[in-house]
Amino acid sequence: MDTSSEGSSETDDIRLRSLTVEATHRLDGGFQRDGDEMHSPSTRPIFEYLETDPPFGREPLTDKVSVLASRFPDLKKFRSCDLLPTSWMSVAWYPIYRIPTGPTLKDLDACFLTFHYLSTPSKDTDPSTPPCPNLGGLNCNMNAAGKLTLPVFGLASYKLKSSIWSSNRPEEQQLAASLTQTADDWLRHRQVYHPDFRFFLTHFNTALR
Repeated sequence: MDTSSEGSSETDDIRLRSLTVEATHRLDGGFQRDGDEMHSPSTRPIFEYLETDPPFGREPLTDKVSVLASRFPDLKKFRSCDLLPTSWMSVAWYPIYRIPTGPTLKDLDACFLTFHYLSTPSKDTDPSTPPCPNLGGLNCNMNAAGKLTLPVFGLASYKLKSSIWSSNRPEEQQLAASLTQTADDWLRHRQVYHPDFRFFLTHFNTALR
């Protein structure tokens, strides 16, 4: 059992791998105010975090988010609708223990890396701002319970073969491959080197066989 898993879910230790936040305040006709100066909204990230610790040496997601928010309090000022569609994060899912323990524990060793958009549309969105991306029928709206959902636009997996998570349905395998390619394209376009993704990618085809 990983001692850093306290506060995580029963079967998964969820750890932040990377986070990029790009935002524009929709004030003054779509321009940002910096003191007494006005300028067009910048598309440069206002915050970027890339995890460098080994997977099982990372803090759980909620702990890492709390630490980042305490160190960079400005992050608490932004709403999801203030963020540009290019804002994203990736989360690594590593199963570390099962409650209750049982013989199926070995079937839960698959790991996942998911990529999520952070922006949501707003009624007062500047018309010049690109709409929130929509992939696979998923969108950034509230669900029926009023909870905000962050759609998955990219995916990578490791040790998926013979896992209870695996599927033999061709359409699901094609979807997984498509999401992996989308994540690869996303990172290449932004020139982001993502160690977890590169590792997962080298094992992806083998895991689906």
